[in-house]
Amino acid sequence: MDWWLLTFFLGAILSLFLQEVPALFQLFLLLCLAIGFYSHKKLRYSSGLWFGALWILAQAYLYHNLLPPPLIELMENKQAFFIEGEVLSIQVKPPIMLSEHIKESAVQQKANSTKRFNFLVNKINQQLLESPITIRLSWQKSTIDLAQGQRLSLNVKVKPAHGLANIGTFNYLSWLKAHNIVATGYVVNPRKKKNSNYQEAEDLKSLKANKLLMANITMRQALFEHYQSLTPNHKLTPILLALAFGERSSLNTDLWQTLQVTGTSHLIAISGLHIGLLAGSAFFIVMFFFQYIPLRNPCWQHINSRYIAIAVSLLLATAYAYLAGFSLPTQRALVMLNLYWLSRVVGIKFSAKRLILVTIFILLIITPFSLLTASFWLSVYAVAIIFVSLWRFKAWMNKGPYLWRFFKTLFIIQVALTVMLMPITALFFQKISLVSLFANIIAVPWMSAFSIPTALMSVVLIPISESLAQWFMMLSLQSLTWLWFYLDLLSELPNAIISLSFVQQMIVLLVGNAAFSILYLSPCLWTRGVNKSLLFC
Repeated sequence: MDWWLLTFFLGAILSLFLQEVPALFQLFLLLCLAIGFYSHKKLRYSSGLWFGALWILAQAYLYHNLLPPPLIELMENKQAFFIEGEVLSIQVKPPIMLSEHIKESAVQQKANSTKRFNFLVNKINQQLLESPITIRLSWQKSTIDLAQGQRLSLNVKVKPAHGLANIGTFNYLSWLKAHNIVATGYVVNPRKKKNSNYQEAEDLKSLKANKLLMANITMRQALFEHYQSLTPNHKLTPILLALAFGERSSLNTDLWQTLQVTGTSHLIAISGLHIGLLAGSAFFIVMFFFQYIPLRNPCWQHINSRYIAIAVSLLLATAYAYLAGFSLPTQRALVMLNLYWLSRVVGIKFSAKRLILVTIFILLIITPFSLLTASFWLSVYAVAIIFVSLWRFKAWMNKGPYLWRFFKTLFIIQVALTVMLMPITALFFQKISLVSLFANIIAVPWMSAFSIPTALMSVVLIPISESLAQWFMMLSLQSLTWLWFYLDLLSELPNAIISLSFVQQMIVLLVGNAAFSILYLSPCLWTRGVNKSLLFC
């Protein structure tokens, strides 16, 4: 099974090297080839190579045929037309204004006057589509106070999904494909004719007006607006919003620069760290409750408390992922968490290798175009490095008192992640942070212990007590303030982050491969020798 899953993954990767999407007949031939390999006893485990390529290419074929013919014709003629649908993106309103940062806030307010959102279209010029499509829109000087869940009628101009392919920059086209967005465009505001009378102007305005059809908003948008109204005026409030809801559009340039230079951007993107922290904490709290708090009702004694703890863990993790909009990182974390708890409940022993392979397989089935994103490769590679490090240095990590073992494990995993992620970071972004180890070795445990839990508690307590929720907001902001002072010091160091040429990228890649070979692929006797020499630790 492991080999079939691995070949499926390899087939999916190899399919990305094709310059054109195959025709339907070619996909049928590929399906016949895959079935032929699977029906042969000796070639069955290699059939995953063809099934993986077939799945990705079939999804690419469907993606390129999502645009309905009426929309294609309108885009070719560069005409404005009306669409009806639902707003999918959460909206920040109003922009955060800070008295001590008036200039910066004014610039940010001007930038935020342009709304950007994903829109699920089900009607074009009053014609109902067979299947809805998702497009990305921008709206300057919007006449409607946008919110997630609203149904709108908009006058738009759009064109097929496109993006720049400059090396070292954000790949916008890959991002659009990963989110299944087939077109981009902008909302057209109606204009009055100069020489028209009042009645003609009103008729023209009503004809071309962008209308709100249904004002219902999602629970996530309502909770976000309520939460934002309670947040204090603080320069790190955007970080708090990112930790609680995964909403990062409020982050200004200075905050982004500090995160990027120190290599800590992953800490504010709700992902495996945040989901795992919440799920693990919920599990142990429930187990502690059943173990140490006496329950008088005898019916509780017949219930396996572990099942209740697992259910609560999954429920809270899913709720947190909902607050983050079920982004791709949260989907990856939820898949792995569900697989882990399912194996514990059913009694199936999943090795680390199989857990990773099954997770990748499910992710490719659910979100096939996530292969195009850097976050997919970084997260999969990081999880693999963590598992391999725990296996390779297990003897050294298990020596000494519990607290000392915890700090040793944290240190070795952080060093391994920093060193091993440098090559792939250099390839994706053409730059590496030289202070990321010193930043993450403090920031990861600090945020895991203080900033993230208090931010989550502030969200949970809003329906119970707003004043108590605000108190936890202040606790989270205070912990972030202390941490940010340290990160700012690191980011101001000379050469904290360096850009790499192609030759330097290859050198980093070679050094990374050499380090991986020495640390993880060397003979066991060598590793035992290293472990014996480190026993004094």
